[in-house]
Amino acid sequence: MIHIKKKNFILLLVVAVVTTVLAMTGGFLLFCKVQNVGLIEGSKYKQMVEINNKYAKLYAMQYKINHEGLKKVSEETEMDAVYKGLVGSLKDPYSEYFTAREAQEFDNYVNASFYGIGVMIAEEGGEVQITQVQEDGPADLAGLKAGDVITAVEGKHYDTTKEVKKAVSGKSGTKVKVTYRRKGKEKTVSVTRGIVSGITCNGLMLKGNIAYIRIDTFGEKTGKEFQEAVDKLKKEDPKGLIIDLRNNRGGYMDQGLKVADILLPECTIAFTKDRNGKRTNYNSEEGALQLPCVLLVNENTASASELLAAAVKDNDAGQLVGTTTYGKGVVQSEYKYKDGSALKLTTAEYFSPKGHRINGKGVKPDVEVDFPEDATEDPQLKKAMSLVDAHRK
Repeated sequence: MIHIKKKNFILLLVVAVVTTVLAMTGGFLLFCKVQNVGLIEGSKYKQMVEINNKYAKLYAMQYKINHEGLKKVSEETEMDAVYKGLVGSLKDPYSEYFTAREAQEFDNYVNASFYGIGVMIAEEGGEVQITQVQEDGPADLAGLKAGDVITAVEGKHYDTTKEVKKAVSGKSGTKVKVTYRRKGKEKTVSVTRGIVSGITCNGLMLKGNIAYIRIDTFGEKTGKEFQEAVDKLKKEDPKGLIIDLRNNRGGYMDQGLKVADILLPECTIAFTKDRNGKRTNYNSEEGALQLPCVLLVNENTASASELLAAAVKDNDAGQLVGTTTYGKGVVQSEYKYKDGSALKLTTAEYFSPKGHRINGKGVKPDVEVDFPEDATEDPQLKKAMSLVDAHRK
């Protein structure tokens, strides 16, 4: 018995060597050379031959490139190109292979983690105001507080939150000068940028005692952050709630479901179908936020944001104001590997509670309001506030 095992081991070693050599030279003789060995179990032998036949060409090409090609490239770069090509064959704009660096950047984007100063900002009355400061973050250590109005970054004035975010972002350890106004007095401070974990929800009270919550993205903690924002604003006895989903490109589906569960009574939030047509329902539990609700959406409202918007619309839990959403109604699953790389793969399509397809179509608002580029105020927000006012009267 021991003798047979030793023979099998030697034979497997020989086969492995022959497989490698022939793979490098084309691999076309392997099947007939080992076809009648007989000492390897049939299923294992068959699997080994199938693997060789499948990948022999790949390794043969790689051998030629690395030994005879004029240009040199690392094996890691070669294999990353193979993986990207494999996923690219799907012709799916939402499925991607990420290198370790790309996977980290993607996670940072979804979770709003980036190099910056650790503040949440919003446009209020034509100015960029700090609405929240991360505790012990760069801005907090520099003395900035919620309510401060950012008037300039590095001496330059910016009108929009997008411009300010870009201006204050940068490499960890570098400094940026921020000028702010507090109680009518301006001051400039030097803030040392760091790696900050951004807050995805931003809440404040608007005129007329209307609560406003902006959701930038659906990160890992968005459901929790949304609940905290709601609880804080409810203490001020709001007359209604506006949720701003404009330019929110989505994120984690489960967080979109959590926000929907907070807003909706017991009902269907959405359902998905996989490649085999298998349906999975996602439902909310009892209890709902008892406030008139309006959601702001636009052509850049996508993915998990559309799931939430469709759920609110189909369940008559609020009104949608703005323009038709992006139309990304598919679910991606992320598979991470030991080397830090990852595969983002489309695995299902989701539908509104009433069965409306979102992918490629988007969600149409109840009240369509454009936002002209030359607008001096926010017409969509203004309409949303009027709808909340009308509801409470």
